[in-house]
Formats: sequence, structure tokens, C-alpha cells
Amino acid sequence: MTFVSLIHAALQAPTATRVAAGALAAAAALAAFAGWRRSARQRTGLRIEADGQIALRQGDGTATAEPVFVSPWLICLRTAPQRLVPVWRDGLDASGYRRLAAAARWRTRRKSEPDRIPDGIV
Repeated sequence: MTFVSLIHAALQAPTATRVAAGALAAAAALAAFAGWRRSARQRTGLRIEADGQIALRQGDGTATAEPVFVSPWLICLRTAPQRLVPVWRDGLDASGYRRLAAAARWRTRRKSEPDRIPDGIV
């Protein structure tokens, strides 16, 4: 989209600016194409281990994923301190999403500590 705006600006600009805007439009188009190709090559996959651990495969590596948020339409998995992976309901088939939601809820409940009621509260 950026390169379309740059081409439009290039057609409206004086001659010197027209060349610079045309070059920027070509660079933006090339960068967009390269980014699209790179994202298409990286395949992402989810796996639920026998013990209920969720694993995320991206490219050649596999990382464990801890559930952060589970709802009927969205599951958020954390694979690193700064990396949060959203999994939308329409991103998986129905049975796959249900299995992932069940595994994520099971992991969340299993790792949480029991609720402690402070003394004096009845």
C-alpha cells in the first residue's frame, strides 16, 4: 500500500522529486514482496505432548508454550518472556481448537496454586 501512495505522489511531484519518489516506491514494493515471501516460508505448528505440555514449532525449532489466556474464541500462548502467540478459533479446525483449549485450561489449572483464604475471613 505504501508504494501505491509513493507512486501517486511521484506523479504529482516536480521532476527531481518524481525520480526519488519512484525509487522509494520500487524499494517499498520490493521490501513488501520480500517480507511476504519470508513469512510464507516459516511454517508454524502446534503439538500437544502426552503429558499435556503444549509445544510450538516454528521453522526448524520447537519451543514450549505456556497458556496465558484461554477463551472460546482466543488462546494466547507465551513462548518467551517477550513473545505472545495468539491462536484464534478460526485458525484451527473445530476439534483441534477444542483439544488445544482443553490442554491449555488443564495446564493453567494444574500449575496454579490453590486459593488461600486469609485468616479472619469467613
